[in-house]
Amino acid sequence: MKVLLDKLGLSVKHLQCLDEVFHLQSPLYNQIEQNMIRELGSDFDEISKELYAGGKIRGGLNRQMILGDIIEYIFTGRAYYYAAESEERFKSFAILILYSVNQLLLLDTVTVNPAIRRAYIEKLEQEIDPAILYEKAGDRELAQRLKISPAVMWQEEWESFDTFVDSLLPKTLGCPKELVVFLELIRLKKGLIIPLLLIQRLFGSGVKVAPPDFLLLKRNKEIFGVEVGYAKEGQSREFSAQTSIPTFAVDLANHMHNRCPKCGENILYCDSVIKKYADGTLWGELDNDGRYKCGSDCPNFNGTVCTFANYYGKYKGQCFYGQQKTGDDKKDMHYHATCVMNGVYTYRNGERSIQEYHRDKFFCQIPGIEGTVNI
Repeated sequence: MKVLLDKLGLSVKHLQCLDEVFHLQSPLYNQIEQNMIRELGSDFDEISKELYAGGKIRGGLNRQMILGDIIEYIFTGRAYYYAAESEERFKSFAILILYSVNQLLLLDTVTVNPAIRRAYIEKLEQEIDPAILYEKAGDRELAQRLKISPAVMWQEEWESFDTFVDSLLPKTLGCPKELVVFLELIRLKKGLIIPLLLIQRLFGSGVKVAPPDFLLLKRNKEIFGVEVGYAKEGQSREFSAQTSIPTFAVDLANHMHNRCPKCGENILYCDSVIKKYADGTLWGELDNDGRYKCGSDCPNFNGTVCTFANYYGKYKGQCFYGQQKTGDDKKDMHYHATCVMNGVYTYRNGERSIQEYHRDKFFCQIPGIEGTVNI
């Protein structure tokens, strides 16, 4: 991610150099700037907040969305041009997205690791004017409290910090989901894919319409809107009513991007899965349950230390947010195998070892979406 962000920063710096030279050398350029500021008045400041705004207020400031849009621009606005050149380049594009998705999911660790969170907030305070960073009233005080708080998400104490922390992160759960869906829609070759992730409103006919996340154009001239997630039915209905374009929702399959209840971090894609997904061989190596099993043939798995191995089941012990699991919960959950391998769960009034009974069942999550079968 660092290389991509550095290149993005260079593009901004390049434009700033051009702007600064013309401010120094061109009176007309300066006059146009002054005229624009005068005519727009306070609107100019409000428009600029669509590029950076310090905070998160429903219907107003939304730094989380801005940062997320910039991340998605890298992939859907620029890197996609590289991917479109050939099948080989698309493979590299897939690798780039999946590793970047892993990094984005790791950034969410801010919500469960007080030490990293404190370091992050202090770094922001060093680099960004506090008047802008804490533009939303009350955020400065929240930040100071949060820097010394041991609170983590899923705790009652976290509720007062939740919106503020969201505003510091670039849709660390939303962006990964949308990028995986984007990648899968292309791979499945259901039609031509038009990403609309950066277009929040469509104008025309006197109404403002929120578009779906993607448009799917099929060879038989059918057009569909594709919405990521199942929580936007009202928005989808309005788009269809205004455009006569039917929409449908898709979401991640295979229980992806789960948060491990033991450590609190999100479960990531392993190197082998990313490589095999990109070269198209992954689906030939899944078991009868559609899982990519961890085993002796995987260079990253030796039965004890693989970071990416996934255990799905029950666990007896303390969770990252303080709750004590009894090991006989009705609902199985996804854990990092490394977090619970030496643990147990309750079985027929006794304890059963996870490592002894489930070591050969550990698996890695794989990219996939549901909701496209009939398209």
